Amino acid sequence: MPWTRTDYPNSLKNLPQVVRNKAIEIANALFKKGNMEEGRIIATAISHAKTWANNRGLITKMFPKKLKNKK
Repeated sequence: MPWTRTDYPNSLKNLPQVVRNKAIEIANALFKKGNMEEGRIIATAISHAKTWANNRGLITKMFPKKLKNKK
């Protein structure tokens, strides 16, 4: 089932919008390939979207206090 910015799995609801949108994009691409089950697609998409955001410095901007506490 392809997802949209307004219709997506509950597991994406707490992600920042930019990460959620990227996860939706990745999940739809994985779904189109048709070689994974839905739960695995969602988990993979979330993981890759977080990595994508982190590599662009977006995670630091979204969660500066959380990252400072981990150091």
